[in-house]
Amino acid sequence: MNKNKIILLIVSFCLNSCQTDLVKKPKDLIPQNKMESIIQDMILMKSISRNYQTLILEKKWFGDKYIYEKYKIDCLQLMENQKYYAKSPKIYLEMHKNIKSNMERLIDSIDVLSKEQAKKIKEQKLKKKESLNLK
Repeated sequence: MNKNKIILLIVSFCLNSCQTDLVKKPKDLIPQNKMESIIQDMILMKSISRNYQTLILEKKWFGDKYIYEKYKIDCLQLMENQKYYAKSPKIYLEMHKNIKSNMERLIDSIDVLSKEQAKKIKEQKLKKKESLNLK
């Protein structure tokens, strides 16, 4: 008899602990690819604000307001969508993998551009030096 009670207790505990708070699909669901872009912009803005805080303080266009205007959303819509996507770990993980991939492409592009810029500067200095030697 005690064995049955223990089994029943364990089963009921497992069933109760497995229940999750299901988040309803938001009325204004932001498509996954748009949500990825929003999260990516938020990550970039956070990084920029850490490194260029004085510039950010001068410009009042930077911050949450920028995200809301750019993507035509409001704070509540963003919050509901973040909750919705966060409750789906597979989708959320896929989104963050896509964001990481996009960020890596951005870094690669920036690296290429900075190398090209450095090469141009070096060529300009060389031309200037050569023109000074010809005089």
